[in-house]
Amino acid sequence: MSTFSTIRRLRGIFTGDSHKAATKTIDLKITKPTNITSSNHTVQDIVNLMKESSKCPKFRREGRGYYELAIHRLARAKHFSGIEEIIEHQKHYPDIRHEPFVRLLILLYGKARMFDHARKLFDEMPQLNCQRSVFTFNALLESCIRSERYDEIGELFRELPAKLEIEPNVVSYNLAIKALCKAGSLDSALLLMDVIEKHGIKPNIVTCNTLLNALYGSQRFAEAENLWIVMENRNIVPDLCSYNIRLRGLIKVHEVSKAIQFFEEIIKKGFKPDKFSYNTMITMCVDEGNLEEAKMWYQKMVQNGCLPVDATFHMLIPLACDAKKFEFALHLCKKAIESQVLVYREIMQRVIDGLFEHSEIENAKELVKLAKSCNFHYELWLPLHS
Repeated sequence: MSTFSTIRRLRGIFTGDSHKAATKTIDLKITKPTNITSSNHTVQDIVNLMKESSKCPKFRREGRGYYELAIHRLARAKHFSGIEEIIEHQKHYPDIRHEPFVRLLILLYGKARMFDHARKLFDEMPQLNCQRSVFTFNALLESCIRSERYDEIGELFRELPAKLEIEPNVVSYNLAIKALCKAGSLDSALLLMDVIEKHGIKPNIVTCNTLLNALYGSQRFAEAENLWIVMENRNIVPDLCSYNIRLRGLIKVHEVSKAIQFFEEIIKKGFKPDKFSYNTMITMCVDEGNLEEAKMWYQKMVQNGCLPVDATFHMLIPLACDAKKFEFALHLCKKAIESQVLVYREIMQRVIDGLFEHSEIENAKELVKLAKSCNFHYELWLPLHS
């Protein structure tokens, strides 16, 4: 099989998001621009194609996205034996002696929440003539977190660095802090930030953003605000992610006027708000049922060159339908289709039903036609009495 035909087949397979776990098949629909038509493929088709594709050295070097999509599809179908088959197959190639490649495989196991397999591969690395460094140690930690095995992070820290003469770095400790936050041990996470600094490792913006997110999420706002002071004292410069976290914190406690003011401050500080910034403001409007304000933030988003994403449409379209503003809902559906953004079929159907009920029959027909002809191949219909 040529590399070109392999890539075409991969594009045909890895372009959907739904699956039929009961029959071990996946209904794979197109989710990005491609000239490959949609079709059904069994999970074993995916396994076989990935094994075939990985014969190509360039694919192994540059095909990370396809590896991740394959694992995602198989994990959703709970076809874990297929995931193991793909990753075990990679041991046939010389790349298995290269630490970056093994790191990818460890992370893929984590993506499928198969931590025991990730740990086994990490332990096998010496037999595969591949060195183990903090690079793959961190991948193992991340795999542990992705598998939601938070309580095992501490054991990995106690066992592996001394045994393998690996010196954990700031990335290692950031992952430990993230695990503690996700496990609900926020006080321990805050303490660890101080401990690592005493051992000569300076916390960075990732450390602080992880803690800020957990503090605001736990409604420990005073401590979150105090952390901003700590960041300033330690010369840790906030990034846009930091400001977005604070913005979400203000929205969470319904501080609407403060959130709007803080949004303007973000711009004054020289940052360009991103999809997370605008979606946070739209969330505020949705919570209040205020379509006009939501439209205003949506328009600002578009005018400032920030492309709406699936979350944007999934918030705005139902809000427009609730307000019986089906013209705006239609505009949003068209924009989503034009932008190749997948909108839930149920939401799209609600717009079609609403247009029909308000005698916008031609618009309803137009939307059905657009939706059925686009790359997502929506299964939509007009009401029976149309």
